[in-house]
Amino acid sequence: MSNSRIEVALQALGSDRFERLMYDLLEREGYTVDPTGTSGPDGGRDAFLLDGDRDGILHCSVQKDNWVRKAHDDIETAVENFDRDFDFYIFATTQDPSTTKRDRVEEELHEEWGIPTTVWDFSKIRNSLVGDRENNDLIREHLRVDPNRPFVDIESEVDDLYEDLLDRVKRRQAPDGTIVEDPALVVVHVIPQEAVDDHHDRYAGDLPHPPQFEKRDAYAVTRPKVKITENNRRFHDGTERERYTAIHRDGWTEGIFTALYPSDNPQLRTSIDRLIANFVHTALGTFDEADIYPPYYVYVSILGAEGYTLSQPSGSNRPPSNVRPFTEDEIRLNRVQIDNPDVDVPDVMRKTFDQLWRHGGWDHSVNYQASETDDGETVYEWNPYR
Repeated sequence: MSNSRIEVALQALGSDRFERLMYDLLEREGYTVDPTGTSGPDGGRDAFLLDGDRDGILHCSVQKDNWVRKAHDDIETAVENFDRDFDFYIFATTQDPSTTKRDRVEEELHEEWGIPTTVWDFSKIRNSLVGDRENNDLIREHLRVDPNRPFVDIESEVDDLYEDLLDRVKRRQAPDGTIVEDPALVVVHVIPQEAVDDHHDRYAGDLPHPPQFEKRDAYAVTRPKVKITENNRRFHDGTERERYTAIHRDGWTEGIFTALYPSDNPQLRTSIDRLIANFVHTALGTFDEADIYPPYYVYVSILGAEGYTLSQPSGSNRPPSNVRPFTEDEIRLNRVQIDNPDVDVPDVMRKTFDQLWRHGGWDHSVNYQASETDDGETVYEWNPYR
Protein backbone atom coordinates (compact mmCIF):
# COMPACT_ATOMS: atom_id res chain seq x y z
CA MET A 1 0.00 0.00 0.00
CA SER A 2 1.26 3.46 -0.85
CA ASN A 3 2.59 5.65 1.93
CA SER A 4 2.55 8.82 -0.13
CA ARG A 5 -0.22 11.34 0.44
CA ILE A 6 0.12 12.41 -3.17
CA GLU A 7 -0.41 8.85 -4.38
CA VAL A 8 -3.38 8.23 -2.08
CA ALA A 9 -5.05 11.49 -3.17
CA LEU A 10 -4.35 10.82 -6.85
CA GLN A 11 -5.93 7.36 -6.66
CA ALA A 12 -9.04 8.83 -5.00
CA LEU A 13 -9.75 11.46 -7.68
CA GLY A 14 -13.20 11.56 -9.23
CA SER A 15 -13.79 12.23 -12.92
CA ASP A 16 -14.21 16.01 -12.78
CA ARG A 17 -11.20 16.64 -10.54
CA PHE A 18 -9.01 14.28 -12.57
CA GLU A 19 -9.94 16.08 -15.77
CA ARG A 20 -9.14 19.50 -14.28
CA LEU A 21 -5.78 18.20 -13.07
CA MET A 22 -4.90 16.81 -16.51
CA TYR A 23 -5.96 20.01 -18.29
CA ASP A 24 -3.65 22.06 -16.08
CA LEU A 25 -0.83 19.53 -16.24
CA LEU A 26 -0.91 19.29 -20.03
CA GLU A 27 -1.00 23.06 -20.35
CA ARG A 28 2.22 23.08 -18.31
CA GLU A 29 3.59 20.64 -20.90
CA GLY A 30 2.88 23.17 -23.64
CA TYR A 31 -0.47 21.96 -24.97
CA THR A 32 -3.49 24.15 -25.55
CA VAL A 33 -6.52 22.40 -24.03
CA ASP A 34 -10.09 22.91 -25.26
CA PRO A 35 -12.70 20.72 -23.47
CA THR A 36 -15.38 19.52 -25.88
CA GLY A 37 -18.16 18.95 -23.35
CA THR A 38 -18.79 15.48 -24.78
CA SER A 39 -19.07 12.86 -22.03
CA GLY A 40 -18.58 9.13 -22.20
CA PRO A 41 -20.42 6.41 -20.23
CA ASP A 42 -17.98 6.73 -17.30
CA GLY A 43 -18.51 10.50 -17.08
CA GLY A 44 -15.16 11.28 -18.70
CA ARG A 45 -15.05 14.14 -21.19
CA ASP A 46 -12.99 14.57 -24.33
CA ALA A 47 -10.81 17.61 -24.87
CA PHE A 48 -9.17 18.88 -28.02
CA LEU A 49 -5.43 19.46 -27.77
CA LEU A 50 -3.21 21.69 -29.85
CA ASP A 51 0.55 21.21 -29.94
CA GLY A 52 1.94 23.76 -32.38
CA ASP A 53 0.17 22.91 -35.62
CA ARG A 54 -0.71 19.37 -34.48
CA ASP A 55 -4.28 18.53 -33.48
CA GLY A 56 -4.90 15.95 -30.75
CA ILE A 57 -7.60 14.48 -28.59
CA LEU A 58 -7.50 13.78 -24.84
CA HIS A 59 -9.67 11.44 -22.84
CA CYS A 60 -9.47 11.07 -19.06
CA SER A 61 -10.81 8.04 -17.23
CA VAL A 62 -10.93 6.97 -13.60
CA GLN A 63 -12.54 3.66 -14.52
CA LYS A 64 -11.21 0.99 -12.18
CA ASP A 65 -11.49 -1.99 -14.48
CA ASN A 66 -10.38 -2.77 -18.04
CA TRP A 67 -8.70 0.55 -18.82
CA VAL A 68 -7.30 -1.04 -22.02
CA ARG A 69 -10.80 -1.59 -23.43
CA LYS A 70 -11.68 1.96 -22.40
CA ALA A 71 -8.68 3.40 -24.25
CA HIS A 72 -9.70 1.52 -27.42
CA ASP A 73 -13.36 2.54 -27.13
CA ASP A 74 -12.54 6.22 -26.57
CA ILE A 75 -10.32 6.62 -29.62
CA GLU A 76 -12.93 4.86 -31.76
CA THR A 77 -15.64 7.19 -30.43
CA ALA A 78 -13.48 10.26 -31.08
CA VAL A 79 -12.76 9.24 -34.67
CA GLU A 80 -16.44 8.56 -35.34
CA ASN A 81 -17.90 11.61 -33.57
CA PHE A 82 -15.59 14.41 -34.64
CA ASP A 83 -15.25 15.53 -38.24
CA ARG A 84 -11.51 16.13 -38.08
CA ASP A 85 -8.24 14.28 -38.33
CA PHE A 86 -6.12 13.81 -35.23
CA ASP A 87 -2.34 13.86 -35.21
CA PHE A 88 -2.07 12.34 -31.73
CA TYR A 89 -4.16 10.82 -28.93
CA ILE A 90 -3.57 11.06 -25.17
CA PHE A 91 -5.38 8.71 -22.83
CA ALA A 92 -5.09 9.61 -19.14
CA THR A 93 -5.90 7.05 -16.46
CA THR A 94 -5.43 6.67 -12.71
CA GLN A 95 -4.56 3.01 -13.26
CA ASP A 96 -0.94 1.93 -12.89
CA PRO A 97 -0.05 -0.75 -15.47
CA SER A 98 3.44 -2.08 -16.05
CA THR A 99 5.62 -0.15 -18.47
CA THR A 100 5.54 -3.11 -20.86
CA LYS A 101 1.75 -3.20 -20.92
CA ARG A 102 1.46 0.57 -21.33
CA ASP A 103 3.91 0.51 -24.28
CA ARG A 104 2.06 -2.37 -25.89
CA VAL A 105 -1.29 -0.55 -25.68
CA GLU A 106 0.24 2.59 -27.21
CA GLU A 107 1.58 0.52 -30.11
CA GLU A 108 -1.74 -1.30 -30.61
CA LEU A 109 -3.72 1.95 -30.80
CA HIS A 110 -1.20 3.52 -33.17
CA GLU A 111 -1.30 0.52 -35.49
CA GLU A 112 -5.11 0.19 -35.42
CA TRP A 113 -5.99 3.86 -35.96
CA GLY A 114 -2.83 5.35 -37.42
CA ILE A 115 -2.75 7.92 -34.61
CA PRO A 116 0.35 8.17 -32.38
CA THR A 117 -0.84 7.47 -28.83
CA THR A 118 0.51 8.34 -25.39
CA VAL A 119 -0.89 6.84 -22.20
CA TRP A 120 -0.57 9.09 -19.17
CA ASP A 121 -0.96 6.53 -16.40
CA PHE A 122 -0.68 6.84 -12.64
CA SER A 123 3.12 6.65 -12.59
CA LYS A 124 3.61 9.20 -15.35
CA ILE A 125 1.19 11.67 -13.74
CA ARG A 126 2.71 11.22 -10.28
CA ASN A 127 6.24 11.66 -11.60
CA SER A 128 5.26 14.82 -13.49
CA LEU A 129 3.74 16.30 -10.36
CA VAL A 130 6.45 15.27 -7.93
CA GLY A 131 9.47 15.56 -10.22
CA ASP A 132 8.92 19.20 -11.17
CA ARG A 133 8.75 21.72 -8.33
CA GLU A 134 6.96 24.09 -10.69
CA ASN A 135 3.97 21.75 -10.38
CA ASN A 136 3.76 21.94 -6.59
CA ASP A 137 0.87 24.36 -6.86
CA LEU A 138 -1.09 21.72 -8.84
CA ILE A 139 -0.54 19.24 -6.01
CA ARG A 140 -1.96 21.73 -3.53
CA GLU A 141 -4.86 22.82 -5.74
CA HIS A 142 -6.06 19.50 -7.10
CA LEU A 143 -4.92 16.94 -4.51
CA ARG A 144 -5.11 19.11 -1.38
CA VAL A 145 -1.77 17.76 -0.20
CA ASP A 146 1.24 19.64 1.13
CA PRO A 147 3.96 18.78 -1.41
CA ASN A 148 6.63 19.44 1.21
CA ARG A 149 5.37 16.49 3.28
CA PRO A 150 4.54 13.86 0.68
CA PHE A 151 6.14 10.69 2.00
CA VAL A 152 4.40 9.89 5.24
CA ASP A 153 2.17 7.06 6.37
CA ILE A 154 -1.12 8.85 5.85
CA GLU A 155 -3.22 6.15 7.50
CA SER A 156 -1.06 6.19 10.63
CA GLU A 157 -1.36 9.97 10.87
CA VAL A 158 -5.13 9.81 10.51
CA ASP A 159 -5.22 7.02 13.11
CA ASP A 160 -3.21 9.21 15.48
CA LEU A 161 -5.64 12.08 14.99
CA TYR A 162 -8.54 9.74 15.71
CA GLU A 163 -6.89 8.58 18.94
CA ASP A 164 -6.51 12.20 20.05
CA LEU A 165 -10.15 12.97 19.28
CA LEU A 166 -11.41 9.84 21.02
CA ASP A 167 -9.27 10.51 24.10
CA ARG A 168 -10.97 13.90 24.41
CA VAL A 169 -14.42 12.26 24.21
CA LYS A 170 -13.38 9.74 26.88
CA ARG A 171 -12.68 12.69 29.17
CA ARG A 172 -16.28 13.77 28.40
CA GLN A 173 -15.09 16.85 26.57
CA ALA A 174 -16.91 17.94 23.41
CA PRO A 175 -15.32 20.27 20.83
CA ASP A 176 -17.33 22.90 22.70
CA GLY A 177 -18.51 22.22 26.25
CA THR A 178 -18.72 18.91 28.10
CA ILE A 179 -20.52 15.59 27.59
CA VAL A 180 -22.98 14.12 30.08
CA GLU A 181 -21.78 11.30 32.31
CA ASP A 182 -24.27 8.77 30.93
CA PRO A 183 -22.32 5.53 30.83
CA ALA A 184 -22.63 4.54 27.15
CA LEU A 185 -21.77 6.75 24.19
CA VAL A 186 -21.85 5.91 20.48
CA VAL A 187 -19.05 7.89 18.86
CA VAL A 188 -18.59 8.35 15.09
CA HIS A 189 -15.71 10.11 13.33
CA VAL A 190 -15.29 10.64 9.60
CA ILE A 191 -11.81 12.03 8.94
CA PRO A 192 -10.55 13.11 5.50
CA GLN A 193 -6.92 12.76 4.55
CA GLU A 194 -6.41 16.50 4.48
CA ALA A 195 -7.38 16.84 8.16
CA VAL A 196 -3.78 16.02 9.08
CA ASP A 197 -2.48 18.93 6.97
CA ASP A 198 -2.80 22.58 7.85
CA HIS A 199 -2.39 24.31 4.48
CA HIS A 200 -6.08 25.05 3.96
CA ASP A 201 -7.57 28.49 4.52
CA ARG A 202 -11.02 27.53 5.82
CA TYR A 203 -12.79 29.37 8.63
CA ALA A 204 -15.41 27.76 10.85
CA GLY A 205 -18.00 30.31 9.78
CA ASP A 206 -17.62 29.25 6.15
CA LEU A 207 -18.23 25.56 6.87
CA PRO A 208 -21.48 23.89 5.81
CA HIS A 209 -23.87 22.40 8.33
CA PRO A 210 -22.40 19.50 10.33
CA PRO A 211 -23.45 15.94 9.50
CA GLN A 212 -26.67 14.61 11.01
CA PHE A 213 -27.75 11.41 12.72
CA GLU A 214 -31.35 12.54 12.13
CA LYS A 215 -33.10 15.63 10.83
CA ARG A 216 -33.46 16.98 14.34
CA ASP A 217 -29.69 17.57 14.45
CA ALA A 218 -30.49 20.86 12.83
CA TYR A 219 -29.46 23.88 14.84
CA ALA A 220 -25.72 24.59 14.58
CA VAL A 221 -23.62 27.29 16.20
CA THR A 222 -20.19 28.48 15.13
CA ARG A 223 -17.21 28.54 17.45
CA PRO A 224 -13.69 29.74 16.54
CA LYS A 225 -12.60 26.40 15.02
CA VAL A 226 -15.73 24.28 14.83
CA LYS A 227 -19.40 24.30 13.87
CA ILE A 228 -21.48 22.16 16.25
CA THR A 229 -25.17 21.30 16.63
CA GLU A 230 -26.81 22.76 19.70
CA ASN A 231 -30.42 21.61 19.76
CA ASN A 232 -29.85 18.48 21.86
CA ARG A 233 -27.81 20.17 24.53
CA ARG A 234 -28.63 19.63 28.19
CA PHE A 235 -28.55 22.98 29.88
CA HIS A 236 -26.85 21.89 33.08
CA ASP A 237 -24.98 25.16 33.57
CA GLY A 238 -25.37 25.53 29.81
CA THR A 239 -22.48 23.21 28.99
CA GLU A 240 -23.34 19.50 29.04
CA ARG A 241 -24.20 17.68 25.84
CA GLU A 242 -25.87 14.30 25.45
CA ARG A 243 -25.76 14.41 21.67
CA TYR A 244 -24.09 16.56 19.03
CA THR A 245 -22.55 16.54 15.57
CA ALA A 246 -19.66 18.77 14.59
CA ILE A 247 -17.31 19.69 11.75
CA HIS A 248 -13.90 21.22 12.43
CA ARG A 249 -12.25 23.69 10.10
CA ASP A 250 -9.46 21.13 9.53
CA GLY A 251 -12.11 18.89 7.98
CA TRP A 252 -12.77 16.15 10.53
CA THR A 253 -16.31 15.42 11.68
CA GLU A 254 -17.49 14.01 14.99
CA GLY A 255 -20.83 12.88 16.35
CA ILE A 256 -21.94 11.31 19.63
CA PHE A 257 -25.27 10.08 20.92
CA THR A 258 -26.62 8.08 23.82
CA ALA A 259 -28.84 5.64 21.93
CA LEU A 260 -30.39 4.02 25.00
CA TYR A 261 -33.71 2.51 25.92
CA PRO A 262 -34.64 3.18 29.54
CA SER A 263 -35.00 -0.25 31.16
CA ASP A 264 -33.62 -2.39 33.93
CA ASN A 265 -31.33 -3.95 31.34
CA PRO A 266 -29.58 -1.10 29.48
CA GLN A 267 -29.86 -1.45 25.74
CA LEU A 268 -28.67 0.18 22.54
CA ARG A 269 -31.43 0.87 20.05
CA THR A 270 -31.94 -1.37 17.04
CA SER A 271 -31.75 1.77 14.88
CA ILE A 272 -28.08 2.30 15.77
CA ASP A 273 -26.97 1.24 12.26
CA ARG A 274 -29.35 3.70 10.61
CA LEU A 275 -28.16 6.61 12.75
CA ILE A 276 -24.51 5.87 12.03
CA ALA A 277 -25.16 5.41 8.29
CA ASN A 278 -27.03 8.72 8.19
CA PHE A 279 -24.10 10.47 9.86
CA VAL A 280 -21.60 9.04 7.37
CA HIS A 281 -23.84 9.81 4.38
CA THR A 282 -24.40 13.43 5.40
CA ALA A 283 -20.70 13.80 6.25
CA LEU A 284 -19.86 12.92 2.64
CA GLY A 285 -22.32 15.56 1.46
CA THR A 286 -20.75 18.09 3.82
CA PHE A 287 -17.29 17.29 2.48
CA ASP A 288 -18.50 17.67 -1.09
CA GLU A 289 -20.03 21.06 -0.30
CA ALA A 290 -16.84 22.22 1.42
CA ASP A 291 -14.50 20.85 -1.32
CA ILE A 292 -12.88 18.47 1.15
CA TYR A 293 -11.62 15.59 -0.92
CA PRO A 294 -11.26 11.82 -0.32
CA PRO A 295 -10.04 9.48 0.91
CA TYR A 296 -12.16 9.56 4.06
CA TYR A 297 -11.74 7.27 7.07
CA VAL A 298 -14.72 6.20 9.20
CA TYR A 299 -14.33 5.20 12.84
CA VAL A 300 -17.13 3.91 15.08
CA SER A 301 -16.66 3.35 18.82
CA ILE A 302 -18.93 2.61 21.77
CA LEU A 303 -17.67 3.84 25.13
CA GLY A 304 -18.99 2.48 28.43
CA ALA A 305 -20.50 -0.49 26.57
CA GLU A 306 -19.98 -3.28 29.12
CA GLY A 307 -23.27 -4.77 30.27
CA TYR A 308 -25.33 -3.25 27.46
CA THR A 309 -27.21 -5.33 24.90
CA LEU A 310 -28.52 -4.58 21.44
CA SER A 311 -32.28 -4.37 21.66
CA GLN A 312 -34.24 -7.18 20.04
CA PRO A 313 -36.13 -5.94 16.98
CA SER A 314 -39.90 -5.99 17.18
CA GLY A 315 -41.27 -9.02 15.38
CA SER A 316 -38.00 -10.92 15.69
CA ASN A 317 -38.46 -14.61 16.50
CA ARG A 318 -34.91 -15.07 17.65
CA PRO A 319 -34.82 -16.44 21.22
CA PRO A 320 -33.67 -13.79 23.70
CA SER A 321 -31.20 -16.31 25.18
CA ASN A 322 -29.02 -15.88 22.11
CA VAL A 323 -28.48 -12.21 22.90
CA ARG A 324 -25.64 -11.46 25.27
CA PRO A 325 -24.41 -8.26 26.92
CA PHE A 326 -21.26 -6.62 25.66
CA THR A 327 -18.29 -7.88 27.65
CA GLU A 328 -15.96 -4.99 26.80
CA ASP A 329 -16.23 -1.47 28.12
CA GLU A 330 -14.85 0.01 24.91
CA ILE A 331 -15.81 -1.41 21.52
CA ARG A 332 -14.00 -0.25 18.40
CA LEU A 333 -15.22 -1.35 15.02
CA ASN A 334 -12.98 -1.79 11.99
CA ARG A 335 -12.01 1.40 10.22
CA VAL A 336 -13.66 1.92 6.83
CA GLN A 337 -11.95 3.79 3.99
CA ILE A 338 -14.14 5.64 1.48
CA ASP A 339 -12.52 6.79 -1.77
CA ASN A 340 -15.60 8.17 -3.48
CA PRO A 341 -18.22 10.50 -1.96
CA ASP A 342 -20.90 8.88 -4.13
CA VAL A 343 -20.60 5.43 -2.52
CA ASP A 344 -23.54 3.42 -1.23
CA VAL A 345 -22.93 4.02 2.49
CA PRO A 346 -25.00 1.08 3.83
CA ASP A 347 -23.10 -1.20 1.44
CA VAL A 348 -19.61 -0.10 2.51
CA MET A 349 -20.61 -0.11 6.21
CA ARG A 350 -22.34 -3.53 6.22
CA LYS A 351 -19.40 -5.57 7.50
CA THR A 352 -18.75 -2.99 10.20
CA PHE A 353 -22.36 -3.20 11.36
CA ASP A 354 -22.16 -7.01 11.26
CA GLN A 355 -19.12 -6.76 13.54
CA LEU A 356 -21.10 -4.65 16.03
CA TRP A 357 -24.04 -7.07 16.17
CA ARG A 358 -21.73 -10.07 16.61
CA HIS A 359 -20.41 -8.40 19.74
CA GLY A 360 -24.00 -8.73 21.03
CA GLY A 361 -24.45 -12.39 20.08
CA TRP A 362 -26.12 -11.96 16.70
CA ASP A 363 -24.85 -13.54 13.47
CA HIS A 364 -25.07 -10.27 11.55
CA SER A 365 -26.77 -6.89 11.54
CA VAL A 366 -30.56 -7.14 11.63
CA ASN A 367 -30.82 -4.08 9.38
CA TYR A 368 -30.10 -5.99 6.17
CA GLN A 369 -32.11 -8.63 4.36
CA ALA A 370 -30.10 -11.27 2.53
CA SER A 371 -31.35 -12.92 -0.63
CA GLU A 372 -29.87 -15.08 -3.34
CA THR A 373 -29.79 -14.24 -7.05
CA ASP A 374 -30.40 -16.74 -9.85
CA ASP A 375 -26.61 -17.04 -10.15
CA GLY A 376 -26.31 -18.10 -6.53
CA GLU A 377 -24.85 -14.79 -5.38
CA THR A 378 -25.91 -13.48 -1.98
CA VAL A 379 -27.02 -9.84 -2.03
CA TYR A 380 -27.88 -7.65 0.93
CA GLU A 381 -30.70 -5.13 0.92
CA TRP A 382 -30.55 -2.24 3.37
CA ASN A 383 -33.80 -2.34 5.32
CA PRO A 384 -33.17 -0.52 8.61
CA TYR A 385 -35.44 -0.69 11.61
CA ARG A 386 -36.90 2.62 12.71
